[in-house]
Amino acid sequence: MKNFGNVIVKNRIIILIITLLLMIPSILGYILTDINYDILVYLPSDIETLKGEHILTDDFNMGAFSIVVAEKMEAKDVLKLEDEFREIEGVTKVVSISDFTGTNIPVEMLPQELVSKVAHDDSELILVLFSESTSDDQTLAA
Repeated sequence: MKNFGNVIVKNRIIILIITLLLMIPSILGYILTDINYDILVYLPSDIETLKGEHILTDDFNMGAFSIVVAEKMEAKDVLKLEDEFREIEGVTKVVSISDFTGTNIPVEMLPQELVSKVAHDDSELILVLFSESTSDDQTLAA
């Protein structure tokens, strides 16, 4: 073990150079490797899950969705945020409770059963629908 340590100490410059040279392909590999977040692409194409995804994408123009939580925002600000989401390429529809109430109707006027599913205290859910599937580059960019 002592001999091994002596070899490392005597050849430390060579070891550092080799380490730096090996880091170059590893950094390139890290940068050039895409990450696939959609586990559905690994499943057989004839299963019901993929058939359902194709129906949603092709027939209803709804490939993927995201839920955004808007905290401490007034209705007018939520509506502005929705407009910003709609401008993003790949977004087909944006829906929240503010779409139904607008800025004139207080949320407290709505049935509590409905409000409790989409709003809580000072938070509100916004549903964002995308035209392409979850793993599509356009959806990931959006």
